[in-house]
Amino acid sequence: MPEPHSSAGSSTAAPGPLQLIQSLARTLNADQETDLLGSREEAAAWLRTAALLPADAGLSNSEHAALVRLRDSIRDVLTAHADGRQDAAAAGRLTKALADGRLVLTVDAAGAPQLASAARASYPNLVAEVAVAIAAATADGDWPRRAAGG
Repeated sequence: MPEPHSSAGSSTAAPGPLQLIQSLARTLNADQETDLLGSREEAAAWLRTAALLPADAGLSNSEHAALVRLRDSIRDVLTAHADGRQDAAAAGRLTKALADGRLVLTVDAAGAPQLASAARASYPNLVAEVAVAIAAATADGDWPRRAAGG
């Protein structure tokens, strides 16, 4: 994935699905008062640069708000993990935010299953990409441990 997934002050990018999760979480840097998803236009630009949103697509107000909730819920879950605690409320918020991805399980000709989006719209498809990245990072043993920087 391209470097735009990272934000100012982020550490070295992680490989594969982990990079997507970390880069989305790092679009907010409270210390530097930087939010790459601060407005609909900024969020759409970041998503396009990260190849998560087609060039001709935009975000509605509700999609922008949902994207910020998705990012914040990822950050909350990762922070709780880094602090060595469980946060059922954060996990619930992340579960709800990921539901917009409308995932289905598909099977290829060789019989291998994989997650895919059943949605036709751009926003649910990008949420599905995040959900699939979390699932892949989990399968690799990277979620939430390495995603949180541990």
